[in-house]
Order: sequence, then C-alpha cells, then structure tokens
Amino acid sequence: MPAVWYRVRQFGRALTARVSLEERALVARVLPAPAAALFYHMPRQDQRHGLNVLYGLQARGEDAPELLAAALLHDIAKAEGVRIWHRVVVVLLQALCPRWLHRLASPDPSTWRYPFWLQLHHPQRGAELAEAAGCAAATVELVRYHQEAEEASLPLPLNRWLAALQAADDEY
Repeated sequence: MPAVWYRVRQFGRALTARVSLEERALVARVLPAPAAALFYHMPRQDQRHGLNVLYGLQARGEDAPELLAAALLHDIAKAEGVRIWHRVVVVLLQALCPRWLHRLASPDPSTWRYPFWLQLHHPQRGAELAEAAGCAAATVELVRYHQEAEEASLPLPLNRWLAALQAADDEY
C-alpha cells in the first residue's frame, strides 16, 4: 500500500510542477546550452524531478558538475513521447504482468507502442542524447546506468556518483 500512496503523491506533484527563474539560471550554469535545450524540452514535471534530484545530491554534499548534469538529464529520453498515461500503464503492467509490458513495447518510433519501449529503455536513449548535446563522458555514463539494479562496473568516482544519483532519484 505504501507504493500506491507514493504514486498518488507523485502524480499530484506532476500536476503542480513549477520551475522558477532562479532554477532556470541554475540549469544554465550546470548544463551546456544544447543540453539545457534538451532539459527544457522535457515536460515540466520531469524538469521538476531533475531539479529535485539535483537538490537532493547537493544536500548530500555532492557538487561534481558531471553528477549534477546527470541529475538534470537522467530522464531526458522520456521527452520523446512518454506521456503521463503511458507512465501509469507502465507502472500498472510492471506490477501486474511485466511480460505484457515487454510484449507491448516496440522500438519503432512510428507506432503508438514506442513510448512503452522508450520508458523501458530511456537510460540508453538518454545517454545518446546527452552525448550528442556535448555533455561530459561521465555525465553520459551516469545517465546510461542510472537504472541499473546491479552495481555497474564503472571506475571511481563514477560508481560512487552513480549510487548517489540512484539514491536521490529514488527519493524524489
């Protein structure tokens, strides 16, 4: 039952998400201009989530520019068509029958099934977008592995940064 309330609160926060002018200035300081453009292409609730993850990292004493950029961009690929109703369906199918979700998902961007595939594979696609936008290699790798359940075999300090990113992502 706690997971249900978490999702209800998450949905409510998505509906009321805002980004202040000060936060826009922060994004401009953290991200190269092409990456900032990607950030602003995300739905407002995803921008808010990225900022909250960044603030969570800062509260833990993290200040590495590559890590803060990854906080803002880790869900960037979802901007390519994953809508709130897709997310609801994904959460339900993951809870009820994950096999159906994998059957439903399609890597073909021209089909209505693509957003489900994108939701499942957004870390890899996000890494591609971050790299194309000129982000540092460490940022790209953090985006790529941010949903790995098992510890990725990344060099230090990337493993520590990845653990911090995942913890902040889970919190917000």
